[in-house]
Amino acid sequence: MVTTRHIRRSHYRSLGLVGHGQFGRVYCAIHRKTGQFVAIKDLHKDRFPTHKFLRELRFLISLEHPNIVTCHALEHSSSGRQLVLDYCEGGNLRSILNSDTALTLEEILGFILDILSALNHAHQQGIVHCDIKPENILLKLTPGGWTARISDFGIARLSLEIHGAEMGHTGSPAYMAPERFYNQHPKSSDLYAVGVILYELMLGYRPFTGTPMELMVAHLNQLPEIPDSLAPEFREVIAKSLQKLLPKRFKDASEMRGALVKLYQRIKAGQIENRVIRTRELPAVTPIADLPFVELPHCTDVMGLVPLFSPLGPREEPDQLTAHANLLLVCCGQKVWFYHWSDQVLDPPHTSQGFSLPAPIRQFVSTHQGGILITDTSMHLLSMSHGLGRIALTTKPMMAAVDQRGGWFALCHSQPEQNLVVIAPYRLKIQPNTPVKIIPVQQLKVPFHGGELVKALALDSFHLAVVIRQRSRSIFHVATRGGIYVGPLEVNVPLDNLVPTSRPYRYMAQEVGCPNSLIILDLKPFRITRYRVDITPQWLFETVVGYGVLDANGRCSLLNEEGEIINRMTGLPVPQTMVQISPRKFLYGVSTGTNQRIYTVDLAQLGLDIVF
Repeated sequence: MVTTRHIRRSHYRSLGLVGHGQFGRVYCAIHRKTGQFVAIKDLHKDRFPTHKFLRELRFLISLEHPNIVTCHALEHSSSGRQLVLDYCEGGNLRSILNSDTALTLEEILGFILDILSALNHAHQQGIVHCDIKPENILLKLTPGGWTARISDFGIARLSLEIHGAEMGHTGSPAYMAPERFYNQHPKSSDLYAVGVILYELMLGYRPFTGTPMELMVAHLNQLPEIPDSLAPEFREVIAKSLQKLLPKRFKDASEMRGALVKLYQRIKAGQIENRVIRTRELPAVTPIADLPFVELPHCTDVMGLVPLFSPLGPREEPDQLTAHANLLLVCCGQKVWFYHWSDQVLDPPHTSQGFSLPAPIRQFVSTHQGGILITDTSMHLLSMSHGLGRIALTTKPMMAAVDQRGGWFALCHSQPEQNLVVIAPYRLKIQPNTPVKIIPVQQLKVPFHGGELVKALALDSFHLAVVIRQRSRSIFHVATRGGIYVGPLEVNVPLDNLVPTSRPYRYMAQEVGCPNSLIILDLKPFRITRYRVDITPQWLFETVVGYGVLDANGRCSLLNEEGEIINRMTGLPVPQTMVQISPRKFLYGVSTGTNQRIYTVDLAQLGLDIVF
């Protein structure tokens, strides 16, 4: 077993475990000097002996192709050997098949064409992979899509090697060609596995299921059922790739790829409808009506809505709220009011205190001491022990990252004429009955490169990030709260609307140019998952069951953590602002034109098929 201590002695710093298999574990790591993401594949000594290790290393070194995972280096430690490989932040093809991600025909063919391109290159080198399956197809995210890359050549064979008994039936029975069960490994056995993957992508299930023995019998003797719902062109390709006899299959990867390229071109030309393939039926829509609400007589356009207690994760229930938990902060333009809050209702709806700020409020961050109000050019501390006081003032529009513990904050603003983003961290000392102290720390600058400053984030108690979006990517510039620059993290998609979740380093986001996508971004270990939803989200939020998206027409979809849409609703109010009160309760602020309504949404009371 490899440990973080072992990896840290190398040129790479571990960011966490991302996967494991029969031969070892895979870690996400980053090169200490270049910032490049890599995968550290730790190979178990007993399960992956020297001759198998040398075989995989030989294959990886000899194969250089954009659709094959490349090996960069070999590391040694007291725990064994580690291969340093390309890192694919999008997971693998199995994660897409297990989710409710809707794919188009063009995207499905894109996956298969990538796989066949890689196999064509490997076969030309005389290498047969022998274990093509969705788990071994890794994904790199691109704007709006993915690039597939083949990994794990641990049981690959040279086509000229003697078929030794030591190979046995190594592989995955669900994707094994008939001859593989006789310990034969021709190149076309890889194409058979690709045919099974194409079948599964199109229909959501494999042609054969059962125990390993049942799968062997089926692959040897049964013809796959190919539904008439598939277009004849696709049925023909699948049927040919799944032939039992070798001469009846495609003769090589190039021939199979050529047949699919013709279909791909016809889809691009509009001759074949690029329809969406959804492998699971969507749940029925639940109409929602008569949600409880109260009127706020002083407000016409609520900008923020915050309960004044320490922020709760969506999977946490407060056992006992703090003394100021019965206050609700309502921000409206430049004005702020406190409302009494009791048992999730405003009762009675009257203000206990109100005040005005010099500019409209853009952001509020709850902290353990109270909270921080942020306008374009100022920051104001709201503390139960100190009241309201200004703690920062700038002449240029800014964004702010605030530590939820209230110990520090950082102001960020762009200087387009200098192509820089300036980050100014400050320590914040708050003690009862003493003046608030603001302590500046070292200022730093990061390159702007003509991008757009999107967000400033407090990643944890010690680190912050400034997010800059460029046309086809987003860059997270990470620094410490002491003003020391750590380095950039590049995300290969342009992000917007970053929303933090209860899980450390995980954010929900939307992808610019892909209105029906939901991005789940993990910064540590680095991973990006793209889910396709059935509406165009305007609001993203976390729930007790996973994630939620709400559109501009009051339609809402709830997803579990695997991306499967588990509930759909219509008739919900479209909020100007929303806040989570508990793992299943939310407040929506909605303008009626003359005043403001605050709706209470309790997922447990909406008649949804969810077990709480």
